Amino acid sequence: MYALYAWGNFISEVGLDRRPAWLDPAVLRGEQQVIDESLMIGDTDTLLVDGPGTFFEVDGDDENLVPGSELIGRDLSGVKWRVSRIRAATDGTREDALRIVAVIEEDGDYYEEDERHEYNSVPVGEVVTLWEDSHGQWTLALVKL
Repeated sequence: MYALYAWGNFISEVGLDRRPAWLDPAVLRGEQQVIDESLMIGDTDTLLVDGPGTFFEVDGDDENLVPGSELIGRDLSGVKWRVSRIRAATDGTREDALRIVAVIEEDGDYYEEDERHEYNSVPVGEVVTLWEDSHGQWTLALVKL
């Protein structure tokens, strides 16, 4: 099984990482999408999100990211939180994840990262391929779960 994760400066620069819609229990259970016209990479359509598989930073702890599914029913009022790694909604196949990447690459601003990071930048599975945009706004990772 494969997953596609996205993160970068863009989500914090537009305040997308702290929007209350992320904590909607229906989003965290995967029953509903986060609908936000800012949730796009380049000139693509709005990115569909796997809420339960999206990772959150809670209380400023960026080393122990929490999947959305573990936030269901958790009281985060008064707690500093933000979205850290957005998991794109796919059917779990490598081909479906790469379909999303192909649309994004049509923008022309994305390139495949040749060097692997020394650590896994996504706290699950194994990063197979990384892509970055030339503006430093987005990083994408294809992860084998």
